[in-house]
Amino acid sequence: MRRKWSNISTVFGPLLLVVLYALFWLPWLSGHSKKVVLIPAAIVASLFGVAAFMLKRDPGGPVQFSSAGDRSYRLTEGDLELQLARLRDERKLVVAGVTGDLKVRRVAYKEDAFADIDQLREESKSYRRVNNLFQGFLIVGSLAATGIAGISEQMTWDRWTILGITFLVGTASGFMGYFKYKERSFYLQQTADAIEAEWEAVEVGVGRYKRIQSEEEQLAEFVEEVHRLKSEQKKRQQNLEQPPESRNHSD
Repeated sequence: MRRKWSNISTVFGPLLLVVLYALFWLPWLSGHSKKVVLIPAAIVASLFGVAAFMLKRDPGGPVQFSSAGDRSYRLTEGDLELQLARLRDERKLVVAGVTGDLKVRRVAYKEDAFADIDQLREESKSYRRVNNLFQGFLIVGSLAATGIAGISEQMTWDRWTILGITFLVGTASGFMGYFKYKERSFYLQQTADAIEAEWEAVEVGVGRYKRIQSEEEQLAEFVEEVHRLKSEQKKRQQNLEQPPESRNHSD
């Protein structure tokens, strides 16, 4: 959340300054109106800048306190990932010390599957946000270019504006077509939902698992199915990362 708000502040601060600069040169806006509008907006833009600086300087997780309790700080994302990696290594050592029990390894794989669901969904949300951003810009940019072209007659700056908007719209469309953000998000979400469905089915013993009485056989079936889903997801990801001509040839 802190990273998200820092990015929002970083974008909206300069954007608001650009809008203020454009408003300052409007001929129909009087000097008094400029003061009424620009001064509060400049303060808001400055607050955006301060918030972006503070959030970028001190990101991370929940607030921690020093050993003396007199100074608070936040663990960075790297620190949290390091702690998580250490815990995973400790669990691997514990599992490795259980004389090669296959059931223990399958239980560990089952527990890891839920973490894979969260990771897949997080990646899906990231691609979905990028796709929605480009899609929204395509819609707004196309309508804006059409509207400006309809009202402009002899103003030369309108032509340059239309040219710039059209260029950006074409760039956004090219990125969406090449990188396939929507397809990436869809496949990641589909795989996460499928793994979650298998998790819930094996937990309550429904679907294919209700015909299997042994817990070890249920775990074996679950591990095999999740491994298949993850392998298919990797194949789809590799296919999407190929150039368009290679994707068409493979299809």
